[in-house]
Amino acid sequence: MKEIKDLIIKENVKMSEYTSYKTGGEVLYYVYPKTIEALQELMSYIFKNNIKYFVIGNGTNIIFTDEFYDGIVINLSKLEEIKIENTIIEVSSGYSLQKLVSEASKLGLTGLEFAAGIPGTIGGATYMNAGAYGSCIFEKIKYVKYLENGEIIKKAKEEVPYGNRYSYFKDNKKAIILSITIELSHEDKNIILDKIKEYTQKRIQTQPLEYPNAGSVFKNPETISAGALIDTKLNLKGKNVGGAYVSEKHANFIINKNNATSNDIIKLIEEIKRVAKQKENIVLQLEQEIIK
Repeated sequence: MKEIKDLIIKENVKMSEYTSYKTGGEVLYYVYPKTIEALQELMSYIFKNNIKYFVIGNGTNIIFTDEFYDGIVINLSKLEEIKIENTIIEVSSGYSLQKLVSEASKLGLTGLEFAAGIPGTIGGATYMNAGAYGSCIFEKIKYVKYLENGEIIKKAKEEVPYGNRYSYFKDNKKAIILSITIELSHEDKNIILDKIKEYTQKRIQTQPLEYPNAGSVFKNPETISAGALIDTKLNLKGKNVGGAYVSEKHANFIINKNNATSNDIIKLIEEIKRVAKQKENIVLQLEQEIIK
């Protein structure tokens, strides 16, 4: 692979070390651009040589298969600048979402409390339009800056297609999120901290955080939550394939309980989808992403 200034390159790493499920096979190259310029040069090299690639942050919400990934995985966690002017924050894609929630609360800025406890980076949260408790990240966004075909583009939120656990970037892998600009509002710090505490406690009580997992597996169908469907309608709580289990605590979570492989997780996903279609005629949509 080409040597690029400000690009950290690792060879033949196991994706199980870089994903929240703790599964996945080896990848040919795992790289960290430390600057946007390094990322631009890397993408030029990738497109010129027609190399397979995938961009990640903290490795949540994704499933790398157990097979060898003959390409480049690009980790953007070194791009972590933040600029704050009153209620406007511009934050880079590699910045931790949890760190941003914390920084905003210290400044008495409200609007991100819903994200308390959501793992991952700003880029990942924007990519999938992460959300909880009736709110989502795109509600707070004013602008998105991204790299596409070597060009840095800045667009207002209204110009970027997004929806439930979806954004333009999921369909267009050539567009790589560089930063977002969000607008929050002032609030009493104690009120903000109380909300953060409440949402964090809810996560601890209702989600299987003690096991490796990648968050919600399926999008909620129109008529019922995915968790309630899998639990009460399909009776699949505790169902397992190998070391992968449907969580007893929250049925829309799959946990790596006993040295699961990605193949175990994918087979369990397919089984849940099959039973949902057979029993309830519901086609479950995957919220997580499988990378081959």
